[in-house]
Amino acid sequence: MLALRQLIPPLTLHAPDGRTLRAADLKQKSNLVIAFLDAACDPCADFLRRLAAHAPELREANGVAIAAFLEPPPPFLYEALPRVVLTGADFPGRAARAFLGRDALSPTGLARRGVFVADRYGELFAQWPVGAHEFPALAEVFAALAQVELA
Repeated sequence: MLALRQLIPPLTLHAPDGRTLRAADLKQKSNLVIAFLDAACDPCADFLRRLAAHAPELREANGVAIAAFLEPPPPFLYEALPRVVLTGADFPGRAARAFLGRDALSPTGLARRGVFVADRYGELFAQWPVGAHEFPALAEVFAALAQVELA
């Protein structure tokens, strides 16, 4: 995992519509919630749905959520998402390794998952390693976003 208050590593994803999604493109514009998820994982899909349901709070915190998958996510995961929740695939796994550690990948996908909150300049404010599909409570994520806005 990363050290708090350091700049997040580069994050480049391939969006389902063919665009390239870069966290750097959001720099100085939006606070970030970055989640590394598995596409074939019900708890991961549930976390993404709950995050999307809180789109108004994301907007209020000047935030954007980015869900990073190792493979292209199935349409049911991204088709109905609000504009402040973006998805994309990290085909080579570079971002997953940079955020989660070198052993983040297994032969079957992500060996570890994680959720990160960074300010609009890319400084890491909070992180939650996700083991056994135990995602952080959204209240914790939004509390970190509120701290970012205060800072």
